Parts: sequence; structure tokens; C-alpha cells
Amino acid sequence: MTESYLKQQKLVTHTWSPDGQYVALSIKNSSNADIFKVGQLEKIGTWQRVATLKDASQQINVLSWSADNKILIGSDDRSVFVYRNNNNIWSKDLVILTNEKAILSGEWAPNGQKCVVGTACHKAFILYFEEKNNWWYNCQINGFYSSVTTCRFHPSGRVVGLGSTDQTFKLVSCVIEGNQNFEDQSYNGVFKDITSFGVILANIALNGWVNSIDFTQSGNKFAVAAHTGLIKQYSFNDDGTVIADPDNESKNATYIKEAKPFNKIIYLNDQTLIGVGYDRKPALLSSEPSIKFTSFIEKSLAAEGEVSKSGGIAAAKQMFSGKGQKTDEGKFGHQTAITCINKINDSLISTSDVNGVINFWRI
Repeated sequence: MTESYLKQQKLVTHTWSPDGQYVALSIKNSSNADIFKVGQLEKIGTWQRVATLKDASQQINVLSWSADNKILIGSDDRSVFVYRNNNNIWSKDLVILTNEKAILSGEWAPNGQKCVVGTACHKAFILYFEEKNNWWYNCQINGFYSSVTTCRFHPSGRVVGLGSTDQTFKLVSCVIEGNQNFEDQSYNGVFKDITSFGVILANIALNGWVNSIDFTQSGNKFAVAAHTGLIKQYSFNDDGTVIADPDNESKNATYIKEAKPFNKIIYLNDQTLIGVGYDRKPALLSSEPSIKFTSFIEKSLAAEGEVSKSGGIAAAKQMFSGKGQKTDEGKFGHQTAITCINKINDSLISTSDVNGVINFWRI
């Protein structure tokens, strides 16, 4: 059974294919990434494993599926892999990267033409494909004093947000100079005129390690979450400068007293932010005009469906399979801290924890 396999092997992170038909999972108890074809979404027992990517030699921390169907992998063994699917066979490209320590974070640009990885050697790298050499080459981003724990592309793809255990968030330009083919030429929002690489556009101090960052879909604002529970949210002027009031930090910074610190945050839309972590269930936050706690999502998708309607042996099997798993309070969710969140669509998210449990939540 798929559920028992995931619970035995544990999970690190997961990512969805662009069409939502496949999911890639990083397996904690091995160095593999498994790809499953999804059957019924919340019925994980209907999922079918179709491929296993085995080239990493240690735990995979980074999994990201691009808009044009490539998979990015980053591992504790310092390696980065890019896979392409040709006739249902996954093959890896050559990646040129000089890196001394583990890959901790990473993702694809919105158009899939470049990607970013953050490392434990206080550096980030933007990778892009050189056709003439048939390899992925890199441009290095410096300026950190510690590990780059989280990274996210702005919707423009021309700017990347980077967070570190040196307690800073940096907004950095990342246009590959001399080659505009890697950029989305149709984009017409904030940062559309950026043509530089490695310029620090904003440097924001937090009072703790940066756990997660995200931009709104419009690209007009972003949020940064620290492991102390602090969240800062900023908006952009039309010219891309950050709107901040140095004399009144409370306009941008807040502590969510109703929830524990978040491991991950993600904007559902420009008005709603979701945070996940040690509360073991997603927290809905209002992001207009400033961030405020709204409520917890108490039940997972499976709990609303077949689990709540079934009884006896069937319910017991589902309870321990990872579908609608009960928490200590008798609610349905995760038994341990949530470590990963993905947006499936505007009203549905998925979350996973290290115990190998994946849950789905309707917003």
C-alpha cells in the first residue's frame, strides 16, 4: 500500500506536476525521490509509483517541478540535479556547480527557464541552461553570513527573495546578463525593467532565522517568516522599492499569538496567507492591510469525506494510513509538525510531515 510505504520511509518534501496528475516525494529514509501518478486525490492508496530518481547519495532537501515539466533536486550531498521527461523516461542533465556544503532550498522560476538553490555555505546560485555546452551553468549570489534556508522567485522571474540563518532577507536581481531568452518577455508588472544580476534591492533584518518567504501572485507584496514567530510583510512601489516606515515597524511586523511559529508560509491570493508548522494544521491569515490571524483549518479533505462517514475497521484503517489522521485533540490533521505546503489550486492545498503523512485541505 502507498500509505504504509510513505509512513515507513518518511518524507522530507513534495512537489506537484503542472497538470496536477503527478507528485514527486523526497524520501527521508533513503536518498531517493519517488514519482507517483495520482489517482483519487485524497485516497493515497490509489496512487501508483511510476518512477524513482536515485542519483543523489544523501537526503534530498529540494524538490521543485517546473512549469515546463522539469524536476529540480538538491541534496545534502551538495549535488544538484535537473531531470527531463522524454517518452515517460526521466533523464538528468549535466549541472555545473561548485558548492562545498548541503543544498537547503530551491525552486524554479515561473517560466521554468532558470532555477535558484540556496546552500549551507552562505551562497545562492541561479542556474540556467547553456545550449552550446548542453549543461546547466550558474551565477553566484553572495552577501550572506550563514546558510540560505529559503528562496522564492518573484512572479517577474527577474528578482529572487532569499532568507538566511544570518537573520536577514535579501531581495536580489537575477537577470542573466547578455541573454534575455531566460526571462518572460510578456511580463509587465513590478521589476519588468530589471536587467542586472546580483544587485541587492532590499535587505531586511529579522530577529531570528528565516524559515520561509513568499510573494503574492500579483507580485505587489511579500511576506517573511522567522523561527521566532515574527512575520514581516511589505508592499512595493511602482518602481520596485519597498514601502516601509522605519519609525513605525509595527506596520510591517507582527507576531501571530494564536499560533506557533511557522515553518512555511504561502499566499493563497493577495488577501490571504497560509502558515503551517508546529500547530499541525494550516492557519489562515488575513494579509490586508496587515497580517492578522483568522482561523485554523480544523479538518483535512479526507476527514470531511469518507473518514467522517465510515466507521469501525474502515475508519481505523484510514486513521492510521495518513488520510485524515487524528491529532491529540481528536481533530483530523498531522501528528507532527508540518514541514511542507503546496498550493494545488486557489481553493486546495497539500501539506506533509516527516512521518510520511500527506493531507489535503479545502480553503
